[in-house]
Amino acid sequence: MSLRTRLALFLALAVGLALLFQGGLSYLAFRRLVEADLDQSLFLYVHALSEGRRPPRGEFAFRLVQGEERQESANFPPLPDLPPGAYWREGWRVLALEVPGGTLTVARYDPGAAAALRNFRLALLGVGGVLTLLFALLASSLAGVALRPLARLTEVARRVADSGDLSHRVAPEGGGELKALAESFNHMLERLGAFLERERRFTRDAAHELRTPVAAALAQLEAAEAGYLSREEALAAAKEELLRMKRLVEALLVLAREGRVERVALDLAALAQEEARAFGVPYRGPEALPFLGDPLLLAQALRNLLHNAFLHGEGRGVEVGLWTEGGEAVLEVRDQGPGMPEAALKEAGRPFFRTSRKPGEGLGLSVAKKVAEAHGGQLFLLPGSPSGLVARLRLPLNAPSAGASGPP
Repeated sequence: MSLRTRLALFLALAVGLALLFQGGLSYLAFRRLVEADLDQSLFLYVHALSEGRRPPRGEFAFRLVQGEERQESANFPPLPDLPPGAYWREGWRVLALEVPGGTLTVARYDPGAAAALRNFRLALLGVGGVLTLLFALLASSLAGVALRPLARLTEVARRVADSGDLSHRVAPEGGGELKALAESFNHMLERLGAFLERERRFTRDAAHELRTPVAAALAQLEAAEAGYLSREEALAAAKEELLRMKRLVEALLVLAREGRVERVALDLAALAQEEARAFGVPYRGPEALPFLGDPLLLAQALRNLLHNAFLHGEGRGVEVGLWTEGGEAVLEVRDQGPGMPEAALKEAGRPFFRTSRKPGEGLGLSVAKKVAEAHGGQLFLLPGSPSGLVARLRLPLNAPSAGASGPP
């Protein structure tokens, strides 16, 4: 069932129930008015009987039952003995009254009143049904107009699904939720387009970078087969290219982990000190800093930052720092090299981005950025003073701090 039909039926049902409720109240009020008039005439009839006067105008009848004695008028309808109360019986309005020693039943035959009540009920049902049907038709037309922006959005979504073309957009017409939905849909298409463009660029760059060492290794082997290189020289060169390809594959695997980390309790200070010792650079920070994270990924990120500092910072003034700040652990690698242009700082975290012709895969900072994001943090690249590059991993603390505070 379409949304338009559902909406029309819902509105028609709501109107039908409202009409039924209003009609029911009107019928009860009308019936009470009719019954009050008839009951009043029956009480006048009772008074007339008790005083021996003529009954009011109209067809009245009575039955008095006192013990074994029964009296009734000739026109009294064939009714069983009724307990005290008011009744409708085939056009007769009946009142059963308690009297000393028995029961007095009086009745007035008024088929016009009974027919009026019946006709009133039929009119309410008929008019209510017709009005509900008319409103259902009107609601269907109005729903079609109201849902027109949604129909356009559905059409655009179908065209996008069929063609895979994310350039389609929906005109944000109308207002309220439908306009917000159209704008959100367009924003989603923009994000998807940007995501696919990044994926295509990443795949193209990854394929190009992987093809280079494979081609180089193959050229070395072919040169050895042709006698231009010795076997040992060719194997050494091919091994170097394969190691480069291995580093590329490992970095790509880290980037492909999509934020999945295996968090364990670790000492971030000990991890930083170990990497600093491995690279022979000074470490400034606390002796211990409990942290919850992936030690292999964090070590890989710090190692990449140190590689980058030695490669592009020419190994000058490299140092590792660690401190806590605002509920975050700040892991910093600083060098005193030539640094990086300000425009390049914004692009440096993009895979395969390079600012120099020095050897490298252009994935080190990308991996560090990905590791930081996987831990809920960020990588910041800042210009050093007076020169150099400052790379900071800001990682939310998941374990109690060891008491370190402020930059060392």
